[in-house]
Amino acid sequence: MDYYRQHKPRSIIKRYTGDTDSAGNKLTEEVFAGADKLDKFFKRMPITEITALKIKDYVKWRRKEGDADATIRRQLGNLRSAFTQAKALNLITDSHIPTFVLPADSKPRKGFLDVSGFNTLREAMPAKLRPTLTFLYFSGRRSGAAKKITWAMVDKDYSEIVVPGEIVKNEEALTIPFARPLEEIATTLRELRKSFPKPTDRVFDFRNFRNIWNATCGKLGLGKYDPKTRAYIGLTPNDFRRSAARNLIKAGVDHRTAMKITGHKTEHIFERYNIKTTDDVREALIKVGKYKPATVASIG
Repeated sequence: MDYYRQHKPRSIIKRYTGDTDSAGNKLTEEVFAGADKLDKFFKRMPITEITALKIKDYVKWRRKEGDADATIRRQLGNLRSAFTQAKALNLITDSHIPTFVLPADSKPRKGFLDVSGFNTLREAMPAKLRPTLTFLYFSGRRSGAAKKITWAMVDKDYSEIVVPGEIVKNEEALTIPFARPLEEIATTLRELRKSFPKPTDRVFDFRNFRNIWNATCGKLGLGKYDPKTRAYIGLTPNDFRRSAARNLIKAGVDHRTAMKITGHKTEHIFERYNIKTTDDVREALIKVGKYKPATVASIG
């Protein structure tokens, strides 16, 4: 947990332990998703008993309980990380670390929205949420990070937002200029500034965002929405990250710069978001058809 607090390779959640202190205050603890499953199976088990066969038994148990392979993979990733940190502290050696044969990872989602589809969705959303929608779509920022952007992070001339590393998943600070197609956000912020927001106030409006998103996407055929149960399946705000990655590459932006904008650390993860379509293949074939190789002079 100390390693996770410092390096944040996984999201940490805070929850109640069910106990109270002497003053009657509820006690909390920090954990990562899936910790309960690992505790139930491996808690107080000597590391010499955590073998490759025991790990296979864990996979069988979680599958029987209904967990998907991708979920089980992430759970065991935390256990493997514990072994790695123990070795780094010289508490164990390589001989103590079992072989981790992990279930297959999930296939990347295919959801994305082209610019035309985005414009249709944007116009169907309430005016107060359009700046939020525009920022998410063209910057590729996660909703969680966008929610934490405050007025203190907005440049005085409204030309850019400086996003600190502590609110970004990869912990790398990023400056996002309000250049096209984000220019309209600068105009909106100038108007909002007239209401004298505090430096700690949130810049982007997320009030009832997800409910409005689900209902609107349902009306536009971008998903299926049941007004009675509010159940929804379809396009998600995170699909805007895929859209941003794809738009950047199609616009000719190099991978390194595109990854800096979207906040992806590795080519592998970025490529999961950079969705290829039939149109991409068609464009590639057209380029090949126009290509004329240079004539090689004969030697004789």
